[in-house]
Amino acid sequence: MKTRILRDIEVSAVGMGCMAFSHGYGKIPSEEYSIEAIQNAYRHGCTLFDTAEVYSPNLSGIGHNELIVGKALEDARDDVVIATKLMLHSVGFGRKVYDEIRRHLEGSLDRLRTDYVDIYYLHRTEQVQGLRSQRAWRFFNHYHKTKKSSQPKL
Repeated sequence: MKTRILRDIEVSAVGMGCMAFSHGYGKIPSEEYSIEAIQNAYRHGCTLFDTAEVYSPNLSGIGHNELIVGKALEDARDDVVIATKLMLHSVGFGRKVYDEIRRHLEGSLDRLRTDYVDIYYLHRTEQVQGLRSQRAWRFFNHYHKTKKSSQPKL
């Protein structure tokens, strides 16, 4: 399969959006089917897989889709690019933007069975405004392929 360069990451020209394995397009397939489909895409040259923490049945939970993607790609992790998104509705009282994003990221890393994500971004940018948005973007700029144990400074 042909490849493309995203910044400094090489990916397959065709990526796999995994949302439909958790919601959005009719009946949700079984976990077994979903894992098999993701692994088949990888075996046929797909190296870019997109998910989000909010992709769950009826958008009623957190992490259903990331759990499936993590299981499916665990053995191929070094050869694939995983993109995931966080849904940042608000930052709780007394919390810093950095801490809130870090909390979401650590949950995603656990569900994806990895210690890093290749592409991590906000699901909806209009949710975070003003100074909070600037701080969020600084986090993402510093995070690029950082291991789970590292903590970027804001």
